Amino acid sequence: MLYGWELISEEEKRLIAEGIRKGKAFCGPYHIVLFPTDRCNLDCFFCYTEGLRRQAKEIEWDVLQRALAEGVAMGVKSVSFGGGGEPLIYSALTPLLNFIEARNLKIDSIKTNGTALTDTVALRLIRSGLRRITISLNETDPVEYAGMGRVSPHLFRRAMEGIDNIIKAKRTAKSDCEVSVQIFIWRENYRRLPQMIEALLPTGADFIYVNTMEGLPVEKKMTGAQKEEFRGILRGVIERNTPRLQFNLTAEGLQQYAEAEQYRVYPQAIDLPDICRTDKRVEFCYIGWYAAVIEASGDVYSCCHFATDAAKSLGNLHMRTLRDIWYGERANDFRREMRHLLLTDADMRFLPRRARFIHPLCLERTACAFNYYLCDPAFYLDMNRWSKKHGRAYRLFQGLKSLPSRAVHRIKKFPKRD
Repeated sequence: MLYGWELISEEEKRLIAEGIRKGKAFCGPYHIVLFPTDRCNLDCFFCYTEGLRRQAKEIEWDVLQRALAEGVAMGVKSVSFGGGGEPLIYSALTPLLNFIEARNLKIDSIKTNGTALTDTVALRLIRSGLRRITISLNETDPVEYAGMGRVSPHLFRRAMEGIDNIIKAKRTAKSDCEVSVQIFIWRENYRRLPQMIEALLPTGADFIYVNTMEGLPVEKKMTGAQKEEFRGILRGVIERNTPRLQFNLTAEGLQQYAEAEQYRVYPQAIDLPDICRTDKRVEFCYIGWYAAVIEASGDVYSCCHFATDAAKSLGNLHMRTLRDIWYGERANDFRREMRHLLLTDADMRFLPRRARFIHPLCLERTACAFNYYLCDPAFYLDMNRWSKKHGRAYRLFQGLKSLPSRAVHRIKKFPKRD
């Protein structure tokens, strides 16, 4: 499960469930996702924040410290690191790690390019309970790495040292932290996938994460013939290394093929343990009742998918407190939209015309990890039972809302919320 769900009590789960039923929050947040800086020491051509580099922001430590202290008082138990920049070059990283250790917060996960992952930082992260780390290496050849990141090749050596440092810290502390190393595949390097995997196997990483990237221009995407060639390459590497491979090839339309090949060779590779074993979807997004994202600008978001869209901000910590934002109307708008998807089984026919926060990822069962891998199966099933009990009346009311207003006023026994 993600974001430290296993740290919360049954009473806290009960309050989360009550908030879902009512479409607002009665508790939390219990987890904070930190995007502390937009700065990065790489300039990867495929990065979604490439055009924002000249406007790079960092959240001031006094603002972040105040918000985190308030969050701890509200129930925060764990944090994660990520963002459009490199979190480990945040200028106040040492005070931030000191705060985390002093408050006994757990670090659930981090995404990093590894170049600032010194032996000291690695050990501090592991000792703070780090559960998973993804190191975006992108390439395994120093020259190709430098070209992709538009940096000096010496940073490749530092990234490889970072991988080594986290593996050593994990062994020293006898941690079960999951270490993944990510490589990026595009039309210029897809033939080198077997060599890249062979280069990473000796690092001791638990998983090698093979990724493609959304938003690439056509001239950098694979052609149809190249994709067909890549299928054969994929089949070969999966047959040799499946237990240690993970894939996100959606951007090139090859994810289903990769999953089918994995299932053929090693079914456990795509069988996540916390997915509910049901024929129909029972997992919906409850992150708005559980976690918040703090971005480098000070904006607070309901979900990391919105964290570069200021129009989706729930509020800014330079102007409002975390408590005001968490219990504010915009946050409740998000919760009501997620509750709507639960009660309508994400049926496209009932989508609100003016939905602010419903992302395409929210509509598909396995498109987003928070749809099916945030909560424990028992919680998902409990909320599913509640939605089945109340969903029919709710959908009927939503249908009536599309009728002339006179007809709606005649129906007074179908409240919007129970």
